[in-house]
Amino acid sequence: MRLRGLRGEAGSAPAAVLAWTGMAVTVIGALSLLGLGATAQARADAAADLSALAGADALAAGTGDACAVAAEAARRNDASLTACAVQGRDVVVACTVEAGALPAAVGRARAGPAPVPVGTP
Repeated sequence: MRLRGLRGEAGSAPAAVLAWTGMAVTVIGALSLLGLGATAQARADAAADLSALAGADALAAGTGDACAVAAEAARRNDASLTACAVQGRDVVVACTVEAGALPAAVGRARAGPAPVPVGTP
């Protein structure tokens, strides 16, 4: 039994399957890169937060160089401390995390003592 009107369509199914497969692979690859970038950014932010807190704790306790402590905290979180500054009683840091095929993710954080409420002796 032959279908009428489909003579020019013979053999087009494999081409359509290849096109759809190629498009699906491209979309999956793009989503994988997006996930890689988001994960790296979250890791950089977490490393920066922890490094700033560790540095601020060392500064408040007077137990060592705040930036050296922050660098050690970053290293333990598989990040690199790229900037560290003590501003008054606060520690400001920037950490980077490698993101594979993407540019390195950078996280920044500031930590210090809690502000004293107005009117507190």
